[in-house]
Amino acid sequence: MACMIAAILCGMTGIAGGMVLGPLFLKYNMLPTVMSSTNQYITMVASVSVALQFAMKGAMEWDWALIFGFIALISAYIGIQGVKKAIEKSGKQSIITIILTVVLVIALLSLPMKVILEKSKGTGKP
Repeated sequence: MACMIAAILCGMTGIAGGMVLGPLFLKYNMLPTVMSSTNQYITMVASVSVALQFAMKGAMEWDWALIFGFIALISAYIGIQGVKKAIEKSGKQSIITIILTVVLVIALLSLPMKVILEKSKGTGKP
């Protein structure tokens, strides 16, 4: 029930489901590695669905899609290997929780900071 409500809220607000489901999964005592993998799977399904919709409508910019897809694959590999080594070194899975917290705080602050910066430059929309 909680996941259904989270999915409805994410769909209505346009935010990524992982931002809501990650902390929710942790609250229900899910292991951080399992939570991270589950969020990545959910994100993959959503991303593939959107990419297929763009491709079927002929709106896909294939050059950019291939470039960003390649960069995403390399970045994901580097990130996964880095987190794996950090967990092996420390022996604690809480590193994933800390990384998730940092990413969520950055995401939370990014939109207000963008608005503040635009208004300070005088390009903000009324």
